[in-house]
Amino acid sequence: MTQVRLPRGAVSRMAADGARTMIKRAIAIVLLCLIYRGAQAFSRLRGRRPREQGDGRRGILLIGTFHNPNWLYAHVEPIARSGCGPVRLVCDEPVGEIPGVEYCCPPVWAQRVFSRALAKLFAAVKAMRAGGVDLVMGYHVFPAVVIALVVARAFRVPAAFQVTSGELELEGGGWHAENRLLTALGRPSAAVERAVVAMTREFDLLVVRGSRAEAWLRRAGCTNPIARITGSVDYPDRVPGFAERQYDIVFVGRLTEYKRPDRMLEVLKRLRAAGREFSALVIGDGPDRDALVRTAGEAGLEPFVTWAGQLADVPAHLLEARVFLLTSRWEGVSIAMLEAMACGAVPVVSDVGDLRDVVTDGETGWVLDGDDIDGYVSRLLPLLEDRGTWERLSAGARERARRLASKPLVAERWSETIAAVRDAFFTRPVSVTSGRGTTDA
Repeated sequence: MTQVRLPRGAVSRMAADGARTMIKRAIAIVLLCLIYRGAQAFSRLRGRRPREQGDGRRGILLIGTFHNPNWLYAHVEPIARSGCGPVRLVCDEPVGEIPGVEYCCPPVWAQRVFSRALAKLFAAVKAMRAGGVDLVMGYHVFPAVVIALVVARAFRVPAAFQVTSGELELEGGGWHAENRLLTALGRPSAAVERAVVAMTREFDLLVVRGSRAEAWLRRAGCTNPIARITGSVDYPDRVPGFAERQYDIVFVGRLTEYKRPDRMLEVLKRLRAAGREFSALVIGDGPDRDALVRTAGEAGLEPFVTWAGQLADVPAHLLEARVFLLTSRWEGVSIAMLEAMACGAVPVVSDVGDLRDVVTDGETGWVLDGDDIDGYVSRLLPLLEDRGTWERLSAGARERARRLASKPLVAERWSETIAAVRDAFFTRPVSVTSGRGTTDA
């Protein structure tokens, strides 16, 4: 057998890269464990003692990162419409206007000097000092959720954690995320997972998108109150029929590995190999766009795929599509999927997150193993060729989206949930946390 010898310089570079990766991972593990354990310790030190009686009408402080206006409208607007008081939003920069929502964004110079995380912490403290807040809620575990817990305990109000991505947000320490410190983990870390779960147990409310995330949290030992609330969508009164729709397939998502757009292209290739012509619309942008466009061109898909980029009016384009294709390896409950279902597009999606809570095979769409490319094709073909099949599943998808995610219903769920967590926090006996548990004082 011929042995392949690498140049000495290449071997040295590979060894150096490996060493740097190990060092970055070690630093990330230490930092994350210190941050999560520190937040847990601070929460226990302060205890769940209310500062003052809540009246159910004061404001809510939300902390997170919102790059996508559609994501903001889906999650924040129903809270603003819940009747639970004005909303103050700490994020990097304003991304859309919502009645009842006030932005509390740190200045750009503070983000550059102190880092985005510390700048958000300072902005959150400033917002709390202004008064009128009796619930703090964070999105995405690092850093927003950590900040939410620390600030809530410092000002003696309840803390809530929106577990937006389900168990993947915590599993293995959250190494799946795109955050630079979390991605430095490179692979799962049991130590970081234990630390972040321990911190998660300190929250007065956990909000998940579905049953799989809730079951994972319970298995991890979280006894906190858990509410299942999806994002919200606008529900059109009328939608076009099969023949009125311009596109056979629509894909919506950031063009990055987490959404697995490469799988989407493989599905389209197999459709063409089966002799099927189609029109596909790809909505979204990201670091993999150029490579994907090249791959599509090399595969002869250029006449069949429209690359629309980032769009502000996504629902208007979802009304033009028959099928919504999702190939992600990581989701909670996809807002784009819920929007598509409300618009009558039939979802054909990967079995990730809590999508099975929404999509019932043969009734509202199809859920498949993400790597089963032939399975995607076998489900797509009848939807594109049989109008009756499409109409039946389209009607089922519309009804499911209305009952699960229409904005008035989601706002009502938030109203009930926020009222319950406030009442429980501000009316419970003062508790003292010891090493053996919690006792009433």
